[in-house]
Amino acid sequence: MVLSFGNIGNPFWAREVQFLEKLHQQYASKGVVIVAVALDADRQAVKAFVEKYKLTLPVTVDSEKLTGAELYRVTALPTTIFTDRAHKVTLRQIGFSKQHEKLFEQEIQKLAQ
Repeated sequence: MVLSFGNIGNPFWAREVQFLEKLHQQYASKGVVIVAVALDADRQAVKAFVEKYKLTLPVTVDSEKLTGAELYRVTALPTTIFTDRAHKVTLRQIGFSKQHEKLFEQEIQKLAQ
């Protein structure tokens, strides 16, 4: 499972979610679940974000930071958590840039095995 925590006003998260969408389309059939967790209060704005980027991966709103932000101790955005099938954290990445794409794909390939 991959949990990507961010907010819709963060351009780094917007790029990350677009990249994760590609991976979602590639690996969902292999059992890899990728979820974007928007830490925003405005559900309509999140809906518009999902529509703007034509996201098909699950996007949830956690305006109270209850779903996983506290559980995974998210202190900066974006933060992406990769967990194996036993829910053990295999990678925790704070921030996102073009250089992280290969790392993310390698980690997801491991999760797909």
